[in-house]
Amino acid sequence: MADTQRSEEWRGIPGPANASPMLWIGGGLPPRFRWVSRPLVHLLGYPPEEWKERGFVHRLVHKEDLDRVLEAWWRVARTGESLTLEFRALAAKERLVFLSVELSAIEPSEEGGGELLGTVRVVSPSLRPAPLEARTPASYVCLNRNGPSGSEEELREALDGLPGPAWMVDENLSIRWCSPRQQAPGAEDLLCATARAADPKAWASAHRQALAGETVGFDFTARGRVYRSRVGPFRDAGGAIIGALGVATDVSDLDEAAQELTRAQREHEELIDTVDGIVWSTDAAFRFTFVSKQAERLLGYPIQQWIQEPNFWVNHLYPEDRDWAPAFCMKATQECRPHEFEYRMIAADGRIVWLRDIVTVVSENGKPRELRGIMVDVTEQRQAREQLEHTISLLRTTLEATADGVLVVDLNWRVRTYNGRFQELWRIPDSLLERRDGRVLSAHMQPQLKNPEQVRERVKQLFATADSESVDVLEHLDGRVIERYSRPQRQGDTIIGRVFSYRDVTAQRRAQEERERLLREAQEAIRVRDDFLSIASHELKTPLTPLKLHLQVLKQRASSGQPLPAQHAEKALAQVARLSGLINDLLDTSRIQAGRLELKHEPVPLGELIREVLADLRPISTHHTLEYEEPDEAFTIQGDRSRLAQVLVNLLENALKYSPTGGTIRVTVERDTAQQALVSVADGGIGIPPDQKAHLFERFFRARNAPISGFGGLGLGLYICRDIVEHHGGRIWVESEVGKGSTFHFTLPVSSPAPR
Repeated sequence: MADTQRSEEWRGIPGPANASPMLWIGGGLPPRFRWVSRPLVHLLGYPPEEWKERGFVHRLVHKEDLDRVLEAWWRVARTGESLTLEFRALAAKERLVFLSVELSAIEPSEEGGGELLGTVRVVSPSLRPAPLEARTPASYVCLNRNGPSGSEEELREALDGLPGPAWMVDENLSIRWCSPRQQAPGAEDLLCATARAADPKAWASAHRQALAGETVGFDFTARGRVYRSRVGPFRDAGGAIIGALGVATDVSDLDEAAQELTRAQREHEELIDTVDGIVWSTDAAFRFTFVSKQAERLLGYPIQQWIQEPNFWVNHLYPEDRDWAPAFCMKATQECRPHEFEYRMIAADGRIVWLRDIVTVVSENGKPRELRGIMVDVTEQRQAREQLEHTISLLRTTLEATADGVLVVDLNWRVRTYNGRFQELWRIPDSLLERRDGRVLSAHMQPQLKNPEQVRERVKQLFATADSESVDVLEHLDGRVIERYSRPQRQGDTIIGRVFSYRDVTAQRRAQEERERLLREAQEAIRVRDDFLSIASHELKTPLTPLKLHLQVLKQRASSGQPLPAQHAEKALAQVARLSGLINDLLDTSRIQAGRLELKHEPVPLGELIREVLADLRPISTHHTLEYEEPDEAFTIQGDRSRLAQVLVNLLENALKYSPTGGTIRVTVERDTAQQALVSVADGGIGIPPDQKAHLFERFFRARNAPISGFGGLGLGLYICRDIVEHHGGRIWVESEVGKGSTFHFTLPVSSPAPR
């Protein structure tokens, strides 16, 4: 019944009637066909391109035989030994075909991905089949330990359908027959004899082993063709070995094709292996069907583990990526769209490796069938990116922390970066900064400056000479002073833009001006001190000499009993008064500096006071005329009579002193616009230079056209006058022209009008 069923299954299946062998070449993990002979394609009905698809081996082999076939494939590819086994194949149109395949290693590989050559035979339906497990090579000619089911002639007829020669030898190693019989007369004997004559020792040894129950193989050359043969025992119905059966296959063309294919395949694999990444493919459930050798180098896991371990990819993802990465990939796969993403995997040595995965989805009828992609190690790039982001963050923090405003523009005035201080200094709204246009910002900044045209031209010069640097001072209309430093921005040796930094130096400039002012004042104080010492020594010494002379004269006359002339005593007293005046001026200056100048407050008729002072000075002003113009109204001042008299005396004495050629000195009093009494003392003397008038009321100051040798005094009188007038609520100033005289004015508040 089983034999009948097998015969029915084989009906309609084309048999190997031609002389071409049914061969294939394949390799890789998982197994994949690289080349298939035409007879094998014709036998099973699949087009050649479908044979080469990934996963075709899984579809071709019956699921109950698949594990055994894959195990044999991997064993031969890894160890290099030959192995023959039978299996059920699912041909086109769901036909079941029983095949036998001899697996031989072309280029073994330790990981099991080496190249294999498969020689395929159809299990003959005329004989009882052997069990579906690995058999000796002789079993693929349908022999088993129970013997043939028909006669030896029937066996020979069955072997006539094989593409290569077959033969039978007896216990004496004599050839009993040779197939196929359709060869020219005597040809079969010649071919078998040639096989024996090619290597008699190998022929004899192989057949003796077969007669002893073993299966062996050997190659020989006949008629310029290369044959690969297998020899096994032939048993009778009782299981006794009655001969040796040999089968040979012409592999001349196959060797050449296999070599060429192996070369092309090797180049292809080398190309894949040179890719700096893991080339891979999976089924729609993310089970790997192919992984390139770079996988072991990059992550340390053997390729076999990638393919055999369920959920390998998910299991070795970094824990933080284990949820989102598969979900992302699954969603893109279901949508049948290519995708690219970065995630982390844990290497065999515990390292965390960043991978960029570029994935293509192969689909059929809108459903994903296979995924192909390449994983690229981007760990260094990620670390560099993180370092760059850290550096940029540090630079940004530093940029924002600096007290200077910073603006960076490219050569086209496009704003590259800026900091908050820049925006604050120039009061730029966010809307302008968002436009990233340097010209727009410049148009906003220039109206804030005192000299916008000059600044604009300077900026044009900087961009015209790209490698120039500059430091400029920008004065604002609001009084601020900004220092601008500009230098080119370089990338290597190429200038790509310009950097402007702005620093508010208003406080520094004011401090510098203040330091310079204080320095000038200190230098002036030193000069005044030196002048004062010179003047004081001169002024104090001047009255001492005549005083000493007058006293000596008085002493001599007193010693000789002569009368003492009154004029000598008067002159001596005048010099004493002069010394007293100098000393009083020094004391008043000291009091003013200490804020201890005391004033009395009493009603003082101003006209009466002026007349008294003029009366006292007329006797000593023989070369000058003192005039007083009485006002139309009388003024009463609430103040210190003696101090006001001191002011008038000082002004009149200066008028007398600085009018050496005589002339008229005129005193006037009137009411000014502020309803105060305005007192003026005018002379026709030497006058005061314009640049000296501002310093005239300072301590120890003397105009440069009034040398001490010609005009005495300590330079304290006007300083004391100013303080006395200001303490009375008035002010004092001078109008003068060199060579035409001076007019001193001072005002005093009027307490109440008094009748004349």
